[in-house]
Amino acid sequence: MKNLFRVSLIILFVLPCMIPDASGQIWKLRRYEMEGGFGMTNYFGDVGGYSNGENLMGLKDISGKSISGMFNIGMRYKLLETTWVKFNVGLGSLRGSDEGGQNDARGIKFNSFIFEPSLRLEQSIINGRDERSYLMMKGRGIPSFRNSFGLYIFAGLGGAIPFPQAKEDPYNRMTDGKSAVIFPVGLGMKVALDPNWSVGVDLGWRFSTSDYLDGFSSQYSDHNDVYFLTNVSLIWKLRTSRKNLPIFRL
Repeated sequence: MKNLFRVSLIILFVLPCMIPDASGQIWKLRRYEMEGGFGMTNYFGDVGGYSNGENLMGLKDISGKSISGMFNIGMRYKLLETTWVKFNVGLGSLRGSDEGGQNDARGIKFNSFIFEPSLRLEQSIINGRDERSYLMMKGRGIPSFRNSFGLYIFAGLGGAIPFPQAKEDPYNRMTDGKSAVIFPVGLGMKVALDPNWSVGVDLGWRFSTSDYLDGFSSQYSDHNDVYFLTNVSLIWKLRTSRKNLPIFRL
């Protein structure tokens, strides 16, 4: 997981230097986006564990007992034609259970509310070419709007504030949760529905600096807690004023 994180950061920060900024300025007409969505969290920590040996970055441990939900709201600003910065706030939960896994005898089950603010940089791999919609709105001869697909990678910095609660804890091993710094890393895509709206999907890891997001740390644990977020969102593309401020109207 650490290698995946390092490689993602290198690609994210080197790629913008290799892509020249386009001479056109059409993309500056809409530099802001607001979005809201809902996703699923997959928790990978000390509670649970369903497989031994090589684990494909924890993917073998995916189970219904480790899946929960999270609401997300955010605002994105376009720094360059292919580079964005995004502030995001997530409100949701993590959960896990030893039942049916390799730690079944331990018998711990938990739910945890989690608050997650983050700031991240996004770099396009496939640029959505949204300027087509800008030209259409200006009456520049584009007869119809075509769905525009974009693909990007992201990495950032944030925080995770957990509030774990024991649902089952036969030996009273759980303690209070500990807040952590998180490093969001992943892949996203956007499809433009019309000049004002898009649908987005994010797939990303959250690497944390704490082993107590679940309120429990095993003596056999070698890694801090990690969770994976799959998020689907509705995106509102805002017009930009001459003072480079967002205009909050359609």
